[in-house]
Amino acid sequence: MLSIFPSLLVYHWLAPVILRLVAGGLLAWHGYQSTRMAEPKRRLAGWVELALAVLLIIGLCTQPAALVMAILILIRPDRQIGWPARALMLAILLSLALTGPGLFAFDLPL
Repeated sequence: MLSIFPSLLVYHWLAPVILRLVAGGLLAWHGYQSTRMAEPKRRLAGWVELALAVLLIIGLCTQPAALVMAILILIRPDRQIGWPARALMLAILLSLALTGPGLFAFDLPL
């Protein structure tokens, strides 16, 4: 089947950038909220999540950061986030782990 907008296929490198920025922004917000918790264990997890989100946003060590965040989403129970949002974030992170950071990142493809 032919593409409806074939001229947009030139911008295929921007799709991972959009996914990376959205996932990093949401995880940074959630990590910041977790750093304000009273429990020290949740506070530490929030700082780790915030650091990994910053790595995703700037595009540094994107694939390892996405894999670690995907594992954390799978093993860390969180009542603030429902399962549809967790499944969507897991899909975004696994997509970033497979495709790489895209444009405007510090990672260099080997």
